[in-house]
Amino acid sequence: MSDARGREIAAEQQVVDRVYELLEGMRRRANDLAGEGHRRAAAGPATGLVERDAMVHQAAVRLRALDVEAEGIVFGRLDFDDGESFHIGRLGVRDGLEPLLIDWRAPAAAAFYRATPGEPLGVVRRRVIICRGSKVVDLDDDVLSPDRAGDLRVLGEGALLAALRRSRGPHMRDIVSTIQREQDEAIRAPARGVTLISGGPGTGKTQVALHRAAYLLYTNRGRFTDGRILVVGPSTVFTRYISRVLPSLGEESVHLRALGELVDSVTATRRDRAHVARIKGDDRMRNVLVELIWQPPPSAPRRLRLVYAGQVLTLDAEDLAVVRRRVRTRCEASGTRPNAAGPTAAAVLVDALWQKVDGRHLDRELFAEDVGDRNELLGFRQAWWPTLAPTEVLSWLGDPARVIGLAPEDAETLAATYRSRSDWSVDDVPLLDELAELLGEPPAAPKAPEPEWRLRELTIGTRTVATFVLSCGLQEGWELYAPHLPTPIALAGPTIDNDAIGAAQRWAEAVILREGHHVVGWTDGFDPHGEEGYVPVLAEPLPVEGPDDDSAIEEPYLHVILDEAQDLSPMECRMIARRVEYASMTVVGDLGQATHPLAAESWPQLLARIGKREIRTLELHTGYRVPQVIAEYAARALAPGIAPTRSYRPGGTLSVRQVDDLHAALRDAARQAPRDAAVAVIAADDRAEALAGLIDAPDVAVVPASLVKGLEYDHVIVVEPAEIVAAEPRGMNRLYVVLTRAVATLVVLHHEALPAALRDAPQ
Repeated sequence: MSDARGREIAAEQQVVDRVYELLEGMRRRANDLAGEGHRRAAAGPATGLVERDAMVHQAAVRLRALDVEAEGIVFGRLDFDDGESFHIGRLGVRDGLEPLLIDWRAPAAAAFYRATPGEPLGVVRRRVIICRGSKVVDLDDDVLSPDRAGDLRVLGEGALLAALRRSRGPHMRDIVSTIQREQDEAIRAPARGVTLISGGPGTGKTQVALHRAAYLLYTNRGRFTDGRILVVGPSTVFTRYISRVLPSLGEESVHLRALGELVDSVTATRRDRAHVARIKGDDRMRNVLVELIWQPPPSAPRRLRLVYAGQVLTLDAEDLAVVRRRVRTRCEASGTRPNAAGPTAAAVLVDALWQKVDGRHLDRELFAEDVGDRNELLGFRQAWWPTLAPTEVLSWLGDPARVIGLAPEDAETLAATYRSRSDWSVDDVPLLDELAELLGEPPAAPKAPEPEWRLRELTIGTRTVATFVLSCGLQEGWELYAPHLPTPIALAGPTIDNDAIGAAQRWAEAVILREGHHVVGWTDGFDPHGEEGYVPVLAEPLPVEGPDDDSAIEEPYLHVILDEAQDLSPMECRMIARRVEYASMTVVGDLGQATHPLAAESWPQLLARIGKREIRTLELHTGYRVPQVIAEYAARALAPGIAPTRSYRPGGTLSVRQVDDLHAALRDAARQAPRDAAVAVIAADDRAEALAGLIDAPDVAVVPASLVKGLEYDHVIVVEPAEIVAAEPRGMNRLYVVLTRAVATLVVLHHEALPAALRDAPQ
């Protein structure tokens, strides 16, 4: 290491050491704050619980913000032409009143990303500080105003080029130290409305989207905190790949979901074949599902028989079919969904039974009251019109006779996928979501409050009560309990006689007044032990306790980031639309990588499917990850009319080989792959399954072509491109995706002839 570099690193190390020293102090204070909160709750009055919760929550948030040291909290420095300089990091730190470290999301840090030699924004030198934890290991400088550099030392080859040479590893890294101007503009775009970020492979779309989530949380903390931002990715492989980025930026409150995870209790990872995905993703499937939800379950009884006034009343299968149509008509007219239609079904059944009665001497109302309460009718109704789960209803499509609204061949294709189903596919998830919307929730059963005497008999030990209670303990004298506390907050002691109720109530009124409540009277009640006591009537009643967590209404998302959006089917768009009705959005994608058979032809068409129309478009034109030689080769597979991305990165290696023994060539290529890099073999889905056991290198991943979107590897081996193209209608788009996964080396192995667009390319 040169003396100049060593001195510069030592100088920066002093700053980093001071940052970590202050952070350690902040961590100690956060721990002390949590401890103080617990002590106040244990020693003080009921209001201490509120203080405790607030203090412990605040401390926990602070501690999470301090635990983001994986690649160093300090990563940058700006030197300005007025002599001022400051450091930039993953969070803000003050040394007394002076800012020592500026949070990368703060407005003051914007110049770190936006300054260019043509528009330096007052920046003379931009320095990237490369740390491992708290140790500075290297520095890299960009000089943006050379004529004003003066005595500033300049080190390195440029931060961006240095970052581009880093190995990918199994997880996506954050890019806070190398964000470029057009990326920064997308990250800091206003939150309102819809922001569309489009760009080709290697332009950093996904990293920009995740950094945007962190930026929105920083600038709109009060609005977006507590899980109000949702990030949706194309697959669970993809979400695992990006899962480290937001925590490394100090944000863990964002919900990260794959398309196959958007429905509760369902995790789908596999994709259906293209011809099946086309059927399931089509808008027509909604009409199929609408017809399906009104059909009788396979296990529904086919006859109802009961006796009334000596008459045998029977509804056969034909009668029941008429009844079911009448129930549907009534429900659709009133907006009642099937799972809430049990009472309607019971009423129509009674009407149908009345039509079977010789009722010349019978009363219609008495008949309805008597028959409607009979166990045989109630039991029949529950079996004939049960509460339905979306998963149960979707499985009915295994019978092609239930598929109404599709051509016979499509109905049979669809039914075959459910007859042989072992799990749900990603393409099933929008259908399950649609069914949940169509079926609705059953009406909540009325819940009468338990009488106090019953609660006393059934309760073992102490319980909490929802208000203040004054009672007389056998040993301790008069005790005052506060809401939801099983132990008293105050004891009167022996100064008040056990029989002096008025004196005890006056004492309790004084204690309750200190808690901020004015007592205007007293009523009878029970303490947490079930013993009789006195409940104060307050001038301002206590707030009513909200619903249990299990029944709480889920808060809507306020901002949704949709990655790889170009591939959404119409039914997937409907699923997304239900989650973004009240949300602003960031939509990220590349039309050149659209592979779904029903993918939108344009961004306005896609946004219209989601129910959004006003779009703010930001394009990322420059690729930073895929080397130029690989990018140019992959661009041969691009659909006409789509401009290729300009690659900024030199270097890279491309090798295209026609081989006789594909398996032997693949084993050799896998053995020759660098061991210190992320390596993947990508093939058409059927072949990838067969190749999984062929590769004996544990650090080489075999990835089906349908799951590789959004992922990147240092070294990629593509097997038989013609098979990838032939596997689906948009096979060339899929091949383009596959060929742009490599950021260092691409090897193409084929025995069959290459697709025409790739022939006569450099070997």
